[in-house]
Amino acid sequence: MTDPSLAVTGLGLVTAAGLGVDATWEGVLRGRSAGARDERLAGLPVDIACAVPGLQPARHVDRRSVLIHDRFVQLAIVAAREAVADAGLDPLTWDGARVGVVVGCGLGGVTTWETQHRRLLERGPEAVSALLVPMLVPNMAAGHLAMDLRALGPNLVTATACASGGTALGTAARLLRDGTCDIVVAGGTEAGVSPLMVTGFAQMGALSRRVDDPAAASRPFDADRDGFVIGEGSGMLVLERAADAEARGATV
Repeated sequence: MTDPSLAVTGLGLVTAAGLGVDATWEGVLRGRSAGARDERLAGLPVDIACAVPGLQPARHVDRRSVLIHDRFVQLAIVAAREAVADAGLDPLTWDGARVGVVVGCGLGGVTTWETQHRRLLERGPEAVSALLVPMLVPNMAAGHLAMDLRALGPNLVTATACASGGTALGTAARLLRDGTCDIVVAGGTEAGVSPLMVTGFAQMGALSRRVDDPAAASRPFDADRDGFVIGEGSGMLVLERAADAEARGATV
């Protein structure tokens, strides 16, 4: 029996090139580098990053997001909402039990971890937030997407380092092909621009040291390359069986 063909019916992006698919694509076409000095990394030997510009959690997610979500979750929610809207789907009307969420994430809430650890050391255990654990663990990326989108099907996070997002898409494909889901929101999210994470990658020798020229530091195919520039962002797809997408008149 031949596996059913699958279709991408929705796209969502939150990247250092821009907020949204259109803004990101415009940035790519302009050839604009996103590498820049980052105030979050001030004082470190490597203080450059590719940061998402202009993200305002209270505006782009909701006011509660500032209190309950780490940045990696905020990025995922914004990207997933765009993907679902692009697919022409409405979480208020779909059969949530047939909608899965699979998100690739390797680090989780590192900013929350660092902030709360600093509180513990400086102010004692009573200063640590009761939300530390749910803001920290990587699986909350998929968990919060499921709650936000009313997706009640399988809820998974894949962690395979830099392949995490790709692994998530492969997992989503299996959920569709074996009939477990009719729709899967899948992709990746990461927000690792933090002092500890950047220091760790720098100590490995993985990051570019061209801090005096951030815009030209990322040159992966150059003979003179000296490492990558750390970044943050999220990309989400809505995946369906091609026959289902065609039946509802979706743009593929």
